[in-house]
Amino acid sequence: MKTKLKRLPAIPLLAGVLILLHYILINAVAPPVNSSWGIRYSGYWLLVIASSIGTNLLALYLGYTACLTKKPWQRLGKIAFYLVMTSLIGVIWGLIFYKAFDVQDLWIGLFPISYNNFPFATSILIWYVGGPFIARYIANFSQEIQQAMAFILSWLVLLMPFIFAKPLWGMTDGNSFIWVGTLFVFGILIAQGSFSWLNYYKKTFFVAIIGFILVVTTAKLMPITQSPSSLFGRFYSSQLLNVGLISLAVFGLLNKFFTTHFTWLTRSIWPNWFALCAYFVSCLPIITNRLANDLHINDGMSTVEWLALIVMYTAIMLVAVGLLTLVLNWFTRIKSVHYLIVKFTLNNFTDLIGAPKFAKRMLRENWHILVVVMCGFIFTVTQMSVTFLTTTGFSWKLLYDILTVTRNRLILNVIIFVCCFLLLFSLINRFWPALVFTSGISIFIGVAEYLKISLRDEPILPVDLSMVTAFGEIAKMLSPIIIVAAVVLLIILITASLILQHHLGGIYPHDMWKRRLITFLAMLLFFSGSFFVNHENSLPYIIFRSFNIDPLFYDQSTGARMNGPIVQFINNLDVKIMDEPAGYSKAKIKSIMTKYNRQAKQINQTRHNELQNQTIVFVLSESFSDPNRVPKMKVTPNPIPYLTKLKQTTDSGLMLSSGYGGGTANMEWQSLTGLSISNLSPTLPTPYTQLVPKQKIVPAFTNLFDSKIAIHPYNASLYNRKQVFKAFGFQQFYYQGSNDQLSYEQKLADSSYISDDSAYKQTMKVIKRTQSGSRFIQLSTMQNHMPYTTNYKGKKFRIMGSAFDETNRDSVETYVQGLSYTDKALKQFIAEIDKVDKPVTVVWYGDHLAGLYKSSLMDKYPIQLHQTDYFIYNNQTHQLSYTDRLVSPYAFPALALANGNVKVTPYYALLTQVTDKLPAMTTDPAASETNNTNGANIFVNQKGRQLKYRNLSSQQKKIFRDYQLIQYDLTAGQQYAARWAQQKLK
Repeated sequence: MKTKLKRLPAIPLLAGVLILLHYILINAVAPPVNSSWGIRYSGYWLLVIASSIGTNLLALYLGYTACLTKKPWQRLGKIAFYLVMTSLIGVIWGLIFYKAFDVQDLWIGLFPISYNNFPFATSILIWYVGGPFIARYIANFSQEIQQAMAFILSWLVLLMPFIFAKPLWGMTDGNSFIWVGTLFVFGILIAQGSFSWLNYYKKTFFVAIIGFILVVTTAKLMPITQSPSSLFGRFYSSQLLNVGLISLAVFGLLNKFFTTHFTWLTRSIWPNWFALCAYFVSCLPIITNRLANDLHINDGMSTVEWLALIVMYTAIMLVAVGLLTLVLNWFTRIKSVHYLIVKFTLNNFTDLIGAPKFAKRMLRENWHILVVVMCGFIFTVTQMSVTFLTTTGFSWKLLYDILTVTRNRLILNVIIFVCCFLLLFSLINRFWPALVFTSGISIFIGVAEYLKISLRDEPILPVDLSMVTAFGEIAKMLSPIIIVAAVVLLIILITASLILQHHLGGIYPHDMWKRRLITFLAMLLFFSGSFFVNHENSLPYIIFRSFNIDPLFYDQSTGARMNGPIVQFINNLDVKIMDEPAGYSKAKIKSIMTKYNRQAKQINQTRHNELQNQTIVFVLSESFSDPNRVPKMKVTPNPIPYLTKLKQTTDSGLMLSSGYGGGTANMEWQSLTGLSISNLSPTLPTPYTQLVPKQKIVPAFTNLFDSKIAIHPYNASLYNRKQVFKAFGFQQFYYQGSNDQLSYEQKLADSSYISDDSAYKQTMKVIKRTQSGSRFIQLSTMQNHMPYTTNYKGKKFRIMGSAFDETNRDSVETYVQGLSYTDKALKQFIAEIDKVDKPVTVVWYGDHLAGLYKSSLMDKYPIQLHQTDYFIYNNQTHQLSYTDRLVSPYAFPALALANGNVKVTPYYALLTQVTDKLPAMTTDPAASETNNTNGANIFVNQKGRQLKYRNLSSQQKKIFRDYQLIQYDLTAGQQYAARWAQQKLK
C-alpha cells in the first residue's frame, strides 16, 4: 500500500545526532577492555553499533523524499558553501584553541571529492541529484515489479555479503557507492509502498530488538578486539544484513511515529542542514585529531564519570553543530554570499550539458590570475631545482620529488609569488609589467641562489642585502658573461612587458581605486607577517608550520632546497638577536670596560703564566654523557671507567647543555665566544647561521692565540661552519673534502662516521707539529652522532631500567657501546698528551645527551637530561681544584685560562667573574621536549636546583647586568666593546 508522503525533518535531525554520537565514541573514547561481562564494555559497543546507523537513516530519508525534492541540483552551490565554510571554521577553531592546523585541512574543504575525506557525502550526492528521475522511473513500475526489485536488492546487497561476511560489490564500509545507493532506492521503494512490514510497530520493533540482541550476544561470545573506526563483522558492520535491517526497522518506527506526531516539524528544513553539517564536522581531521589526543576519554575512571563525559562531549558537539548550522544559514542570506552561491548553482539539470561552455567562460574571465599562478609555479619549481643542482645533476626523479615531497612548501612559494604580483599590480595598475617584473625577480633570485650556494654553500640571506652598496666589488667577482647575460635579460623583460601591455592591456578600471587600495593594504599586511614567522604561536608561525616549513637554521642550504629560496629568506627575516637591556649606551659600555680593566689587573696579580708557547684544545665529544646518570637507567659494567677515574684527578664536573638530542653548534658557539645562548632571543636558535654572518666584528677565544686550527671529521656544510670559523679567525680547518686534508678517517664497524680514535690522532698530529707561539685547537667529534644503527660487534653492556622504550633498546645498546669506544680512545689521547714536552690544556666536554629516552622523563628530570660530563686537563700542572662543578659552555674559556694559571684580558676577567660568582645559566630545559631552541634564561646552582633572577644577591645581579650589556653590545648593539673583547694579552 502506498503511504501518504510527508517530509519528516525529525529523521535527519536524529541522524545528525547519531552521526555525532558515533563520531565521539570512535574517536574520543578508548574502547573498554572486555573484563568478564562489564556493563561499560557491552554498553560501549552497543552504542557504537547503534549510532552507526546515522548515515543509513540519512540515505533512506533522502531516497524516501526524492519524489518530493524538486530540482535538487539547485542546492549544490549551497551544499558546497556549507562544506567549505565548515572546513574553514574547523581551521579557525584549531588556530584559536590549539594554535595549530595542517594545510590538508584547507585542501579538504576546497577539493572534497579529490581528497576523498567525505566518502558518504560524495556517494549520496550523486544519488540525491538523480533522485527525482530515479523516483519517477520506479513509480512507473507496477507494485509487483517494485516488490521484486526490493527482494533482489535485499538478496544481492544484504543477504549475500552476510553469508560469509565478505565485502561483495566493493562494499567495504557504509560509505560505498553501492551501499548508499541501495539504501536510497530502499527509501524510494518505502515511499512507493514496498517493505509493507515497516508500517507495523510490532514488526519493526521486533526486528530492531532481535538485531540488537544479536549484537550484544555476539559481542559476549566473541569479544570485539577491532578498532571502532574500522569495525567489520556479520552483526556489526553498518553495510551488512543485521545493522541494515536495524536501520530499516528504526526508519520504519520513526516514519510511522512522526507521520502522526509532532507534525509541526514538517515545516522546518533546518534539521536537513544540521545533519549535513554534522557529517561534515565528523570528517574533519583537525577535530578528529584533537578528540583522539587532547580530549581523549580513557578507561581509568568510574562508569558514571565515563558516561557523563560522553554525554557532555556529545551535548557540546550538538550545540556547536547546531550553532554552526544557524550561522551558515544566516550567511547564505547575505547578499554577496547569496550571489556567490547562485553563481555556482545549476538552475536546470540540462545546464550540465553546457558545462564545457561554463568552463571556457570561467577560463576566459579569469585567465589573468591563471597565468600568474602558472608563472609562479614554473619559476618556483625552477628556483627549487637550481638549488638542488648545486649538489646533484638534473633528473626526472628530482623534479618528481619537488612536486610531491615538497608539495605544500611549493604551494606556499607560489602563493607568495602571486601576492608579490598583486602588490605590484595594485600599485602600478599595469598587469604585464607587474607580472614580468615579478617573474624577473624570481629569475634573478634563482640565478643568485645557484651562484651563492655553489660558491659559499649558503643561500641568499637578509644580511646579504647590505652588500648591495658594494655592488662594484661584487661585480668584480662575477664572470663578465654573467653580468652581460643579466643586463640582456633585464632589457628583454622590460621590452616584453611594454609590448604585452600595449597589445593585451590589463588594468583596473579607473573607478576601481578602492579595490586597488584594499588589495595593496591586504598584501602589505600579508608580507608584514614575514617579520613574525619565528614568533611561536603567531599566525605567520602557525601558517608556516602548517605548510611543513622547517627553518633548518643549522643547514641553510638544505633549507633553501627544501623550503624554496624565498621562504628560506623569509625564515631569516624574523630574527631579533637580543632584547636591549635597560640603560644601554656608549657611556655605560665604557664604564663596564674600565671596571674590568681594573679587574683584569687584579686577577693577573695571582696569575703567572702567559699563553706564549701554550696549546689549548677544546674537544666537543658528540652526544657524550654518562648513561648511568640518566634517571631510571643502569648500565653495567661502567662503560666509561677511564673518564670516571680521570674526573676524580683533574678539574671536572657537569656541563649544562642547552640542547637535547641536538644543538651541537650552539655549544660550540658558547664555548668559543664566552657568550650565553640563553640571553638571546627565541627567534635566534642558531647563532652560527643567524648571528655570526651579521656581525662586523666577531670576538672569540681564538683572538688570544697566534695559531688557530679547527678539526671536524665530517663535512662542513652544517651550521655554516666554514664561514663561521673563518670569521672566528681559524687559519686551518680540517674536514672531509677540505683543502686541509684529514690524515685519519677510520670508522668503527659499519658506522658512517669517523671514529673518535681517528679524530684524536688527527689532533695529536697538529699538536706535535713544530710551531712557535700560542696555539688553539677546536675538535668536534662525530663518532657518537645519531642514528644509532651501527652494528658494533661484541656488545657487552647490560642495560636496565624504564628510561627508554623497548623498541629503542638496540639503539641504546649501540650508543653505550660507542661511549665505551670513546672512553678507550680518550685514554690513549691523554696518554699521548702527557708525552708532549710543552704545556697543553685540554677542555673536554659532551655537547648534549642522545635523544634516546622517553619524552616523559623531560617533565620530571629536565635538568638531569641536560647535564653532560666535562674535565679540564693540563699535562704539566695536573691541577685539581674541583671535581663536581656545574658550569655552562660559555665558562670554558675562563676555566681553561684559570686551569693553566694564565693571565686574562679585561673581557676574560668579566667571564671569570661570571663563571666564579654567578650560578650557571642556560635555557629553560623544561620549556619543550627537545630544547634545541633558546629562550627563557634560568640559573642553576651547584646542587642542580633552578634559581630565578630575584634569588641572586645584589653583587650577582650587578655582574649579570654587566654581562648582559656586553653581550648585547657585541651581538646586537653598536659593538663599542668589540675591539676591547678581541684584544690579546700584552
